[in-house]
Amino acid sequence: MAGARLRLLQRRPGAHGACVSARSIQGYRGYSTPATQAADPSPASDPKGEGAQGKKERPPGTYIIWAMEAIGATAAFIYYLHLYTDLLKPKVEERLNPDKYTPFTLVERESLTGDTTRFRFRINRPRFNEELEQLADGIITQGAWALDVKDHLVQTYRTYTPVDYVVATEVDDERGLREGYCDLVVKRYPGGSLSRFLHNTQVGDRVEMRGPILTWPYSPNKYRRLYMVAGGTGIAPMYQLIDRILGDPADSATQISLLYGSQSETDIIYREQLDELAKKHPERLSIKYLVDRGPASAAQPGRPDARSVGEFVGGFDKSKDVVLVCGPDPMMAAVSGMRPIGSTQGPLRGCLRDLGLAPEHVFKF
Repeated sequence: MAGARLRLLQRRPGAHGACVSARSIQGYRGYSTPATQAADPSPASDPKGEGAQGKKERPPGTYIIWAMEAIGATAAFIYYLHLYTDLLKPKVEERLNPDKYTPFTLVERESLTGDTTRFRFRINRPRFNEELEQLADGIITQGAWALDVKDHLVQTYRTYTPVDYVVATEVDDERGLREGYCDLVVKRYPGGSLSRFLHNTQVGDRVEMRGPILTWPYSPNKYRRLYMVAGGTGIAPMYQLIDRILGDPADSATQISLLYGSQSETDIIYREQLDELAKKHPERLSIKYLVDRGPASAAQPGRPDARSVGEFVGGFDKSKDVVLVCGPDPMMAAVSGMRPIGSTQGPLRGCLRDLGLAPEHVFKF
């Protein structure tokens, strides 16, 4: 009977087809096949919404939350780069570089005398000092420094000492830099290639320069007194040192005496700035002006020579003082002897040698 009933059910499809027959057979005989095991449980019998692997469906909006978190993290990272680095800013140009020539833009020029002009060049620095700025600052802080200025038309250069160098403290956020400047004071000589080139340069033009270059090592309070003998544009390294020393709180003991010769009183370069410094520091800075010709209200007639220089360095202490000399060739020859081209000082000659000073007592710019 059992066998007959089985055959009957297999042959007669039920209302629900073969599925019903299989379930009837399973219930009757008490067995199941691998196929029926794989089919159960069906999704319809999973009231908790779990699949065969036990995974839960994520709540609505999960991916939106993830996307918002990713956007927020990216925005925070970009803000960090903007606030603490210059990676998102344009490349900063016109930076001092002691190893190669760099074009700098002339932003201002001012006539100081009939043949002497002050040239102001833009000097940029990144918002955060990089290795190049650290290198330049390391040279500048060691003493007097200068720049090699190149005439790109004939590929020649000459070294000039900036009288002023200013680094801006305010940051241009759009460009990510601090814009400063340096000033060069240059006299035009009829036969001077570089001086003619610079005097033909107009605001907006670019001039290639290399530096800073250390010209004279100096440290605060190294000397009791600096005796400075200058003529014409030779005031540039002297003024750079005077301004630096008197503005350095750590350099409070150094005394400075300046003997400055010019053709006439109207040719005294940076007189206003020098007089202001002397007025502000009367106990540390003394100045004596000499002029070759013309009326003078605060200057004396004459030029740096054996008599005037001898009186000027009368209190020189060979163990504590030094004499600095810079000026036109005739003055250099009369006071200290010419300085050869290059880094050597050459032999000491002129009135300083006649006064008994040795080469280690004198530096020629």
